[in-house]
Amino acid sequence: MTIPRGTNPERHPQPDAGPPVSARKPVFQFLHDLVYGYGSFMFFTRPSANLLLVACTMMRPWVGLVGMIGGISTLLFRRWLGLSLVAAGGLEVVNGILAGLLVGYFFAPDWRGVLLGVCAGPFAVLVSAWMGDALRRHNLPLLSGSFVIVGALLLAAGRAMALPFAPPPPVVTLEWIPAPLNEFLRALGGIYLTRTAEGGIFVLAALALSSRTLVLLAVIAEIIAQIILGAMGIPVSGLAGSSAASAAIMAAIMTGGLFTTPGPRAAAIAAFSAACASVMALSLYNALYFMALPPLSLPYLVVTWLVMLTLRPERGAAWARYWTAPSLPERSLERAQQSEARGLSPHSIGLRAPFFGRWDVYQGFDGPHTHQGAWRHALDFFRLVKGQAYRGDGGQVSDFYCFGQIVRSPAWGQVAAARSDLPDNAPGEVDAVNCWGNYVLIAIGNDLYVLIAHLRQGSLAVSVGDHLSPGQPIGQCGNSGRSPQPHIHMHVQVGMALGQPTRPFHLSGICIDRRFVLDGLPAEGERVAVPHVSEALKRSLHYQIGRRLTYAGGDREMLIEVDLGPTNTFSLVAASGARVLLSEADNLIALFERFGERDPLFDAFVLAAGLTPLIDIEAEWTDAPPARLLPLPRKLRALRWMLPGLVRADSRYRRDWDAVAQAWRQTGTHRLALMGRPLWSCRTLATITEGGGIVDFSLEAGASSLEANLIRVGFKSDTGVEGWDQPIARAS
Repeated sequence: MTIPRGTNPERHPQPDAGPPVSARKPVFQFLHDLVYGYGSFMFFTRPSANLLLVACTMMRPWVGLVGMIGGISTLLFRRWLGLSLVAAGGLEVVNGILAGLLVGYFFAPDWRGVLLGVCAGPFAVLVSAWMGDALRRHNLPLLSGSFVIVGALLLAAGRAMALPFAPPPPVVTLEWIPAPLNEFLRALGGIYLTRTAEGGIFVLAALALSSRTLVLLAVIAEIIAQIILGAMGIPVSGLAGSSAASAAIMAAIMTGGLFTTPGPRAAAIAAFSAACASVMALSLYNALYFMALPPLSLPYLVVTWLVMLTLRPERGAAWARYWTAPSLPERSLERAQQSEARGLSPHSIGLRAPFFGRWDVYQGFDGPHTHQGAWRHALDFFRLVKGQAYRGDGGQVSDFYCFGQIVRSPAWGQVAAARSDLPDNAPGEVDAVNCWGNYVLIAIGNDLYVLIAHLRQGSLAVSVGDHLSPGQPIGQCGNSGRSPQPHIHMHVQVGMALGQPTRPFHLSGICIDRRFVLDGLPAEGERVAVPHVSEALKRSLHYQIGRRLTYAGGDREMLIEVDLGPTNTFSLVAASGARVLLSEADNLIALFERFGERDPLFDAFVLAAGLTPLIDIEAEWTDAPPARLLPLPRKLRALRWMLPGLVRADSRYRRDWDAVAQAWRQTGTHRLALMGRPLWSCRTLATITEGGGIVDFSLEAGASSLEANLIRVGFKSDTGVEGWDQPIARAS
């Protein structure tokens, strides 16, 4: 840890940051882990949603009790072994719960059944550890996989113990709802071995509280399952039909919801998976019937794993970014929208401009000269001064302003091929044999290559095999190859052979006029500038591990600390428990993935400084923050909740230099829009100094407002290092 030392800082005890989650009392932490285990394989984070699942299992008290015993046993055995979470999110807990529910479902109340429920815990931990490791080697999730093995073991043990079987629960139909809806609810309840409409209502409520997208996928899957079952002549109300519908719902939720970003393609994959899971469930139900074994979760697991194995990036570029880290669909959509606004689109490759300073676009995508057909995705750059590309009469190639200018690497990568022996053409002449002229071909991964062409003879500063970083000099602008005047040609292609089909790309970190863009695609005739990074801003906005910032706003103080997580992710953490991830690049600071406790003042800070370029010019830019950060009126909050994906937020920032205050004023207008139609807006203002960073920020939304000023800075104590805080002196 590096601790900045001010001039005789005033040291005093640091304010309490509040107890972290790990500091909860053991009994409350235990109950927290148990309740959250119920919805862990669907990644539910709301306590109310998980409690609804607990209530679902308690519809049949004996079944619910043995299930809870299985979960408690899992947690106790894990603690006794001194293990942390064996599977991400504590999936061994839900597997132990499901195994306990299975015991209660199949066997009548008996004290020996309680013993079987206790046995579910150790087996769930052991099998989850082994199975989770094996699946991770193939990038597959555990989900309820260990439940299949542990459940089969416990059923066999129960038969060996001659435990009395429980009578099959009666099929109760709610007369006041249509039959298809009744079967849908029964299928939902069957996920937690409570195959009743009442139990399904609890599961549906938990889904709706957590994700409206998952509810939609469940409905689509149920419709598909009912169509397939009807076509096969299998009654939906029977156990085989209802189990098939449950498998279809789970397969759709996994492949089209929790492990990808919502969209038309995800919905199509979900529908396909639901159809496959319906057939798989019927097949396994009958195949295992003569072995007296239920299929349990196996149908949806087999389909989910097969789809994930088939649609891997190496099997086709179309699936390169289909699978994402598991998350509720609404959060995945937020992440995708913000990433795309910040130049991280899955449909385009982000590159830096291959130069510094100001250049003009000679030819853009679909250009009229050579950027056509399979080579349509390309950019050509040259330099103009007062509308002229050359000085003097332009008779010599050296008369052109861009000739001999340094060309830089646009990406991280490795030099795959290069050439520098071809002469530069005289103005107006071309080399039609060696079209690309002198070039550098940079491998950037996934069989993608960036070609920088028409370089000056003998100017290459790199060799084949060299590793490159963005901005590194690679050569000089020339006029070799099919080039009538000096310019830089850049494109991204698939494969190493020159002239392969091109792929879409965009420029990140450039200015077009006053706009700072991270997803720029300049058109022919536009001027592109690579702004200079302000080292002073970079220093003042650098968030070192352990740094503490205290803001006073209204009647409260907000302490923010910089934290480094176990997965090497930086975050800003408020004393309230609010948290946002932090990324520092060479030309900007970005905040993303807001989670943790609700904190309006912290949200105002995130909105005001969510995307902050570290450039030394006045500029404008846009962003796409999560709509849940906006201080919306109640009706608009309800609309946002009901229409995820259709109701979105966007931000438009502007930063100007205040010469009197010697500070940057960064204003932001944040809008809520329904399918592009603005519904509501608020405004933020952040004052940024080159010595103190963000010294104040404010938010105005209608008649309400928030304002906060930086009052203390400091560092958190560490082993062998004393923490300190220093008040901020303000001019009177």
